[in-house]
Amino acid sequence: MPSNGEEGIDAVDGVLIANARTFRRLAVFSIVVYLIVVFALFANIKRRNAGHFTYALDDPYIHLALAENIAHGHYGLNPQEYSSPSSSILWPILLVPFVSTKFHPYLPLLWNILFGSVAAALIAWTVDRYPPQQDEHGAMNWWKQAVTCVLLIFVANLPSLTLLGMEHTLQVLLAIGCAIGVIEALQSRPIPILCLVAAVLSPAVRYEGLALTVAVCIALWGQRSWKKAAVVFGLSLAPLIAFSVFLREHGLPVLPMSVLVKGNVYQNPDTLRRIANMFKAGFSSAVSEPMRYAMVVLFFTFIGLAWSARTRERHFALWGVTLAAGAHLLIGRFGWFFRYEVYMLIFLTLVCMKILAEGRAFLFGFFALALTFVAAPFLYATRMTSAAASEVYYQQYQMHRFVAGFYNGNYAVNDIGWVSYQRTSGAYVLDVFGLASVEASQQRSKTAAWLDDVTRRHDVGLAMLYPTWFPHLPREWTPLASLCLQHPPIVEGAKCVMFYSTLPAENAEITRDLQRFALTMPKNSGFKLVVAGIAGTTREPGQLEGDSAGPSTWQTVP
Repeated sequence: MPSNGEEGIDAVDGVLIANARTFRRLAVFSIVVYLIVVFALFANIKRRNAGHFTYALDDPYIHLALAENIAHGHYGLNPQEYSSPSSSILWPILLVPFVSTKFHPYLPLLWNILFGSVAAALIAWTVDRYPPQQDEHGAMNWWKQAVTCVLLIFVANLPSLTLLGMEHTLQVLLAIGCAIGVIEALQSRPIPILCLVAAVLSPAVRYEGLALTVAVCIALWGQRSWKKAAVVFGLSLAPLIAFSVFLREHGLPVLPMSVLVKGNVYQNPDTLRRIANMFKAGFSSAVSEPMRYAMVVLFFTFIGLAWSARTRERHFALWGVTLAAGAHLLIGRFGWFFRYEVYMLIFLTLVCMKILAEGRAFLFGFFALALTFVAAPFLYATRMTSAAASEVYYQQYQMHRFVAGFYNGNYAVNDIGWVSYQRTSGAYVLDVFGLASVEASQQRSKTAAWLDDVTRRHDVGLAMLYPTWFPHLPREWTPLASLCLQHPPIVEGAKCVMFYSTLPAENAEITRDLQRFALTMPKNSGFKLVVAGIAGTTREPGQLEGDSAGPSTWQTVP
């Protein structure tokens, strides 16, 4: 007959087995829900794009183009010059495998599905381990856990980020790992080694990930694990410092040009005034922009929690979380198709969920409503992802087809993704926006004289630009064609792209290239291609093989 001790051990084993089974069910459920949404979006993108797949932004093709050159031992988009167009140190390196194969354009999607599936499983693990609502037995109904997991998957914006093709899915995965580490610290338990690895890698994926690293290090400091904190922080800085040294050795700024240009660093040379303006804009936006409200609420919630913390571990951990949230609110970026703020929101939400689990019982409906409030922008993003990918297909991908299959020469652009990827060998791409050109990035005013000079020096015969971005163009430039969306853009920088010949001597040849290109335009593309140069003819383009939509318009005007 078993003793009381043996019965106790058997009871504990039974609980552990039951918990393991619950987690497996929850993890499988979360991954399946995530994959169903992803594959539904993928199928809808192919349907809208006449059988072609494109990501929902042009930016992933910058990383793919950069990976092409990294595979050949060069860092930049043009083999003859170095540049740093990527805001991520690690992501372009992950895209080096399968360069020059048909599989390569799908590699970001494959990585994102892998990272997204692991993130969905970790969300399930967090909900199972720290249920936000518990009964008298310390458990949570399975259906409530399932609903919580689904809502958290959308708080993390996992489906939409996967189809963006960028590094943000990996960033979200690492943010979840950092959140788990902080949650363990809140319970006076050691932070797991994998959580420390996530904190180390986070800045190498995106620079703003350093805020999460600092939060984890502060939590370690609160546990008096000073050596661990120093090691984690030092290891996280090492790739940033090494990359900056690499950039300087090749004549580039210490930060990627994409970071400097998008941060408007060169628009205001006064550093102190720029910092002051940045903080002022952060305060103003926190009040005026609805997309920031969820983070503002979480930020003030954590201020109150940190202020009332009763133990050293909780005091440090919660102030670290508060600092990270405040840093992103003040100097972090938001928006651009709902991707910049996601990592911080899922980090804050998971830690806040653990705090809720410690309090009094509450109605699950209120909790689900709060999660829906946080997830609402990303539910909208998921709904718009296919339409955004369609814009990329009917604008940037068509531009890519033109320069890769019809035009033979150097060209200037203000969006450098698709037009730089898998392009004609020897063709030079001049980025007049500045992500891939040091000269353009530091040019504060893109005047007509500067555009004329820079295109002549790089022997550029064709410019494909948003005319709304460049109100003053050289007089010798001749507008030959426009490629226009029939609706207000979702992710594109402008509704229309203009094709310009930069030299009168090039007009006839480029016009002939455009006429040949027009015959291959997909039907019912939602675009108009209008060419000036040969008057009096109107024609409809032929249908691409595999395309099934109706006609787009090709016409020439005097």
